[in-house]
Amino acid sequence: MKFEFVLACVVAAAAARGATFHVDVQAAAGGDGSAAKPWCTAREAVEGVRAARKAGAVKAGEAVEILFAAGDYFAGGGMKLVAADSGSAGAPVVWRSVGAAKARFTGGIRVAPELFRPVSDPAVLARLPEEARGKVYVADVSALVPGKIPEMAKAFGGTPTQPLLFTGGTFGTLARWPNADYTSFTKAVDKGGVLVKRPDGGNVRSPGAFVYDNPRAKRWNFAEGVWMNGYWTHDWDNHSVRAASYGAENGTNDVIRLAANIPYGVMGGTWGRKDRRFYVFNVLDELDAPGEWYLDRAKKLLYLYPRNGVPSAADETTLVFSSEPILKGEDLKFVRFERLAFEYNYGSGVAVSGSDVTFTDCRIANLGGTGLSLSGDRNAVTGAEVCNVGRAGVTLTGGDRRTLRKAESRAEGCHVHDWAVFQRTYAPAFGVNGCGVVLRRNRMHDAPHSAVLYGGNEHLFEYNEVYRVLMETGDAGAYYTGRDWTTQGNVLRYNNTHDLGAEGDHANTMGFYFDDCDCGDEVYGNVFHNVARGIMVGGGRDHPIRNNVFSKCKIGLSIDCRGMTWKHWNSAEHGGPSWLLEEKAKRLDYTNGVWAAKYPRLAKIMQDHPREPLYDPVENNVFIDCTKEVLALDGKASECLPRMAPIAGNLVVNTTGTNGVKTAKVDKRIAAGFRVLNGSPEQPVDLGFVDAAGGDFTLKPGAALLREMPAFRPLPGIR
Repeated sequence: MKFEFVLACVVAAAAARGATFHVDVQAAAGGDGSAAKPWCTAREAVEGVRAARKAGAVKAGEAVEILFAAGDYFAGGGMKLVAADSGSAGAPVVWRSVGAAKARFTGGIRVAPELFRPVSDPAVLARLPEEARGKVYVADVSALVPGKIPEMAKAFGGTPTQPLLFTGGTFGTLARWPNADYTSFTKAVDKGGVLVKRPDGGNVRSPGAFVYDNPRAKRWNFAEGVWMNGYWTHDWDNHSVRAASYGAENGTNDVIRLAANIPYGVMGGTWGRKDRRFYVFNVLDELDAPGEWYLDRAKKLLYLYPRNGVPSAADETTLVFSSEPILKGEDLKFVRFERLAFEYNYGSGVAVSGSDVTFTDCRIANLGGTGLSLSGDRNAVTGAEVCNVGRAGVTLTGGDRRTLRKAESRAEGCHVHDWAVFQRTYAPAFGVNGCGVVLRRNRMHDAPHSAVLYGGNEHLFEYNEVYRVLMETGDAGAYYTGRDWTTQGNVLRYNNTHDLGAEGDHANTMGFYFDDCDCGDEVYGNVFHNVARGIMVGGGRDHPIRNNVFSKCKIGLSIDCRGMTWKHWNSAEHGGPSWLLEEKAKRLDYTNGVWAAKYPRLAKIMQDHPREPLYDPVENNVFIDCTKEVLALDGKASECLPRMAPIAGNLVVNTTGTNGVKTAKVDKRIAAGFRVLNGSPEQPVDLGFVDAAGGDFTLKPGAALLREMPAFRPLPGIR
């Protein structure tokens, strides 16, 4: 009888006011969704709207508006929407915050400040660093966490085993050393080589071991557990692993042996820096900085060094366990989410499949997984802030590559920062796949690895700003795609990429990186400022590079001939299945139909010197105060230069001349394609940019650049 009574109230309320419903976390239970008696949870709202539709109070084709008052709506275990929760064209379902503050959906368990007490256990105090004693608090969280807390995994490539802790509006830091950097080693005694060959053709690998003679290691309790996060072999691969032991091995002192395998072993060699980096974490003995925490998983004791001296409600100290997204939608259509926040979860924030779904002015933050995943067509995320996430910021997938139908999905005007907190590599601000996705006017900054990773066709990336990324990785690009002939028709224009991390003299952090014979990216009107290497074309073709500005780069751009020299090329034996470039193209029937019509050169690639980097014109670009090379070509390029593409009309500017500073050289083989303009300290070259030193490459009226280089087209508002 109670359900029938509530349903009758919902029907009456809906009939009286149309299809607007209200939710307020402060409301009393048993509401009917009216302004006078709001529902108090998001789940009540979902179930209430479903009931109203079923009862006919909301007619087919009628829009629905669900208004949330400000407050925290607990969604532990996740909210789930299905096709039945959809709207229709002209009659969407809209979830919206009302009032000045955003309603927030959260998956966390708040740890009240009164649960904490100063640490008094002598055994624990003895293990804490001396400077932290008296500043660390402990809380018994048994009542909050009734089940067993899982042990930390021995090895993982991303988020640590749950729970995570947030405090002070961001991630707490599992007690670590060094507190904000990496330590390093230079000698491996076991690289993780093959130990035993099995009859089935497989093998057993040893986890690996290295020499670490820092006396700091003597304070760590390896028997209890010491975990290490590091770049063990490659500067683009990061993994966490438990240490098995520390001590002498075979006459070598101070050897740390790992307890589990990691993908590339230990110190196997890479292009870039020689030392290998790691830090230790989840170690009680290193709990010595504000915001750090440690969990005794067996006793359920939470240790915390509060950010502000003592635990307080303002810290929002929150434990999160749920692997489910806070909001999951399947087959949704015509649903809008406006001015909402999704925060505090072990897993992702939002994962939605469907079409015509939009997120506008939302905040998605403080998550162990990915912020927002949207798959389908005509979806959009606009004006969102996505930050403090363990993996990727936003992923967008849609369209149909086989037919080249565009998704028409977009991300526009978003601010994505501080992502890849746990999965340090290959977790971008934006991950784009499929066909026909647009990234426009987004700002991305502060991350260890790439900002944009993409694959597929006919994507448009324009007016985006990227800075302070690639801050701890190498052989990587702020924008990256690779190892695929078929990623054709992508356009990167009017983007500003500046102030990236730089790994060593190899200049192996790139603005745009078209890796391993990738093809089909048009690069026009972009700025690369304070970037180690502006663009790297790794052996691929059909990359027209025109009308760009390269400012204060070590290397402006490079085009290599790896397809001609690497045994990996088109070979499963030497490169594995990912190097089967022709096979990937055959799967899309690239020599026939819409593919042959759209990409005629790709259709004939096997008859047109397929291993050579052809059709990569470099024209009308400006290189300002680069210090190593303007356009780097390898020696093999001499064999295919006549077929590559025009290299012409480029301008090289040394603003004050040499003045004792090394200036970029121009390869003699292509010198005709570059005109060099040298200034002096007394008469520096002024091309007429508003503020080139500050990164504003807007041209002033009457700019000298347009006289020196009439073919150059001004960049529209790039700063």
